[in-house]
Amino acid sequence: MPDHSLLHKLMATIASITALTSVSASAENALYRHASEPIGTVREVYDGKLLPDIQVNTFRNIDRLFPTRVVPRGNHVQQLPVDPTSFLDFEFSANGKTYDLYDVLSMNRVSGLLIIHNGRVLFENYLLGNDEQTRWMSMSVVKSMTAMLIGAAIQDGLIHSIDDPIALYLPRFKGTAYDAVTVRNLLQMTSGVAWNETYTDPGSDRRRMLEAQIAQQPGAILDLMAALPRAAEPGTRWNYSTGETHVVGALVQAATGKPVAEYLSEKIWSTVGMEADANWW
Repeated sequence: MPDHSLLHKLMATIASITALTSVSASAENALYRHASEPIGTVREVYDGKLLPDIQVNTFRNIDRLFPTRVVPRGNHVQQLPVDPTSFLDFEFSANGKTYDLYDVLSMNRVSGLLIIHNGRVLFENYLLGNDEQTRWMSMSVVKSMTAMLIGAAIQDGLIHSIDDPIALYLPRFKGTAYDAVTVRNLLQMTSGVAWNETYTDPGSDRRRMLEAQIAQQPGAILDLMAALPRAAEPGTRWNYSTGETHVVGALVQAATGKPVAEYLSEKIWSTVGMEADANWW
């Protein structure tokens, strides 16, 4: 059986720091205090062309850029005890200079900080106009979330082995550069399939994937991935690929027969006591 207390600590940390959580019922959406803020476009996000304030607004209104699915929480909320702790004396040195917690938060434009130790909330603070109800884009934290669902599917007997070829579950990849790639290779981003992750390059694979996301054409991203060439043998080279996380999500859906958001709610979000629903896009 999974250790739900440990899972809750992990997921609470992810949810609070990256604000995957959101109050998503329609009535509460109407009251979301950031809902009318001006935001940029997703292309401006990737080009790095947003002014700081608009960037913040956009990251807390990401559901206005793409359709989302709700990841429902469960009926029980697991409350973590609060043990307020002062970090005024926190300091560290780098390159001959001394910094405190305020320096860390302000210099890095941190949107929120949650410190949990031994299951107790020691510190919780929000910046840049955020509060505990603010939604926030999770960025690549979602890669770890999706990988966890592969583990759940293996535990459920829906994926037989981490060393299975992904084409066993996604037949569209037979005869492509992914034909011999295993689930393990995919999770480790060692497929050996060529991929350019450069966000600011309009011709990169990541930007081509973005255009497919914007177009909302079913299957377009998997078609893009299936057309990629091989650069190395599986398991011999690591290369960061957001596209492969999308393939992991497709693998979860194919193996379970459920949308990723539904399976995430069933296996994790609804079982560990989350305070609020999440949105998945």
